Amino acid sequence: MSTTALTDAQRLLLQAVDALDQAAGSGGDAELVSVLTLCETVVRRLDRVTVGAVAALERRGVFAEKGYKSAAGALGDLLGWERFEARRRVVAAERITPRVGLDGESLPARLPATATVFAGGRASLRHVEAIARVLDSTAAGRLSPGQWAAAEEQLATRAGDYTPSELQNWGVALVEALDQDGAGPDDRPPAQVNELHVTRLAAGGGRWADQGPVRRRRDVRCDRRGRRRQGQAPDRRRPSADRAAAGRGPR
Repeated sequence: MSTTALTDAQRLLLQAVDALDQAAGSGGDAELVSVLTLCETVVRRLDRVTVGAVAALERRGVFAEKGYKSAAGALGDLLGWERFEARRRVVAAERITPRVGLDGESLPARLPATATVFAGGRASLRHVEAIARVLDSTAAGRLSPGQWAAAEEQLATRAGDYTPSELQNWGVALVEALDQDGAGPDDRPPAQVNELHVTRLAAGGGRWADQGPVRRRRDVRCDRRGRRRQGQAPDRRRPSADRAAAGRGPR
């Protein structure tokens, strides 16, 4: 796109927004409802343009050339977006736009059905985010390629019927129903946990015992005020344990 074409597009867009603003200011109830519907339609069209631009910049490596480690970080700096706003658009760019393979071959979008409904305005940017979140889940990763593709198509079809949150909840239930085997058994050994047990002594003070892999025990003699008795050298290795045994919290 040339600079002249971009300038013309900006002028026409601003004129259209001004005309819409005037219509909203002088319209009746029915016209105002139509203004809301039209604004949502325009927002979705603009989101489509934005996502396409982000995808093109990523493919060309523009963000990396400018020193950014992530596209989301670049968008946050360039446009003042919050991290989640930038990430939402990056996720859409990575999922619903055509890709280019390492050999230069053109590849379809990862979410082709979602890309179709998004392009047609039947799904918003948040719908796309919800679908991507469902299909990126661990449970969805256990589905066969055919099941995964079928789930994506069903989610895309339902986008016009549900809000983004409702669609995500419905999608989670759908994936759980398809993932009949569920997660496999966890064969990893249990993590080792250190436990510190403190027992009060009748003569004052207490005894702490470390129940971890290397077990240790130590008596700590204190007076009634919790002060260490004279003649007992402090344990420099476990100052926090000594204070716990004496009934005193950390400094």
